[in-house]
Amino acid sequence: MTKILKAALFLLLAFSFPSSSDALTAEEFYRNAKKIENINAFAATCQSAHETGFWTSGLWKSAMNGAGIKADRKWRSSGRRSVLRRSPESVGGRIIYRESYFRAYGSIEEFLADYGIKVKRDYPLASKHSDTALGYFALLRRGRLGSWATTPKYFEYLTDKAVRLAPKLLGAEWKTELARDYKLAVSRGLLSQGEISIVKKRFAKSGISAE
Repeated sequence: MTKILKAALFLLLAFSFPSSSDALTAEEFYRNAKKIENINAFAATCQSAHETGFWTSGLWKSAMNGAGIKADRKWRSSGRRSVLRRSPESVGGRIIYRESYFRAYGSIEEFLADYGIKVKRDYPLASKHSDTALGYFALLRRGRLGSWATTPKYFEYLTDKAVRLAPKLLGAEWKTELARDYKLAVSRGLLSQGEISIVKKRFAKSGISAE
């Protein structure tokens, strides 16, 4: 194989397969999420980072579905695009895998617009208290039709993402911002005792005051 052919093959492979650097960044998602009403943009970014493995999952790459939103029969019969995926669900304390249809979007803007509609319709309390990320996380488990996710650890996972992403997204005062957010959620009675315990433990590891 000549040097020219080798170089051409290298370029073909390089541009045919997305690398990890091609994944959407948290900053990009957050910037777009701030344009959507009725949601907490920071919380939505944390949720999407968890659901998509920081925007590297197959569902994100193939369908730009940033929160595992399923496509019910009404969605599919309307002619809107969906993809069939095998995904884990927690049932009776065990993880099982099921095939489900998920909504497919053509852009991050289209996904976020639909996400905002879903939150307002199915998680009205999360929408109402969208000025507190931790309260928003808790209320995603108390939706009109139940919890957003089947895992009982969903709040814990999202809280972990919040602490990890806060330095990038909330600026130099991120610890103060998270502490303020926590106090607001507690003052409104949005967190259970178990959720309060989760926040305190995670905050303590990062030197954030929960008092």
